[in-house]
Amino acid sequence: MKTIPGGAYPAMLTPFTMEGAVDYPAVVRLMKWYEDLNCAGVLALCASSETETLSLEERTELAKVIVANKGRMTVVLSGHVGETMEEQITEMNAMASAKPDALCFITARINKLAENDDDRFIELLDELVDGIEDKEIPLGFYEQPSQWNKPLNEKILRHCLESGRYVFCKETSCRAGAIKAKIDVVRGTNFGIYNANSSLLLQSLKDGAAGFCGIMGNIHPDLYQWLCENWQRYPGMAEHISDYLGVSGEATSQYPAIAKYFINMTGAEMTHYTRRGGYVELSEQNMYRMGQLDRLNKAVRAELRNLK
Repeated sequence: MKTIPGGAYPAMLTPFTMEGAVDYPAVVRLMKWYEDLNCAGVLALCASSETETLSLEERTELAKVIVANKGRMTVVLSGHVGETMEEQITEMNAMASAKPDALCFITARINKLAENDDDRFIELLDELVDGIEDKEIPLGFYEQPSQWNKPLNEKILRHCLESGRYVFCKETSCRAGAIKAKIDVVRGTNFGIYNANSSLLLQSLKDGAAGFCGIMGNIHPDLYQWLCENWQRYPGMAEHISDYLGVSGEATSQYPAIAKYFINMTGAEMTHYTRRGGYVELSEQNMYRMGQLDRLNKAVRAELRNLK
């Protein structure tokens, strides 16, 4: 039975030069930053990666660099943005050629073609899977918030369980009941539900979630990993960490530029240039807030080191 480790999977950023090219040396530094902060893995070529601004050639090269520098981490790749099923099959085969640990489908990309029809969604999903040349690679989903986002329901999940190939779902409903409903369907299988919501993470772990996958993994991924690993052993501290992550999870204004600024400030050199907005002029308040988060992160880490 195929599976991937539980824990924290940041929604990976894409560093760019000031001229807008992919900064591959910075990608290598970023991967080391994630690994040094104990991430279980990364979800790469997702919305945080500004994937829709990257050509297929850039996505393919970026995927190969990410996989080559994953260290002990697990790499889950998305990377399909095509408007047709043929384009998406081509894109996912390109991603599979990088040899990631799993491929992740964006539900909205399929659902736009399915027009919110569950049966058609399943037909198109099967067509996409059948078109992937690697018949053994583990699969997953990313419920990317967008106009055509498709939260996975029981019917779709049960269909996916038949193959045994699905190992990952980035769940983005931000509703405890909806997260638990998915967990209940896949419970006892290798299909892990990874919650994107910081405030609800601890509750979802208690309900059986496999871990965290979200944008705040670009601020303090080690704290998410600690919570995933230790919430049962240290229940009091877990509540404390959960409170901190929940409140700090709201500090997302000017994302992803502000996350790039933070990582540059705390250990992995990169610009905060984004292809969506160029060189973003960050507000003084947001830059100050990142300094506050850095100081709070250090204080929380010191608390964790002192645990008996």
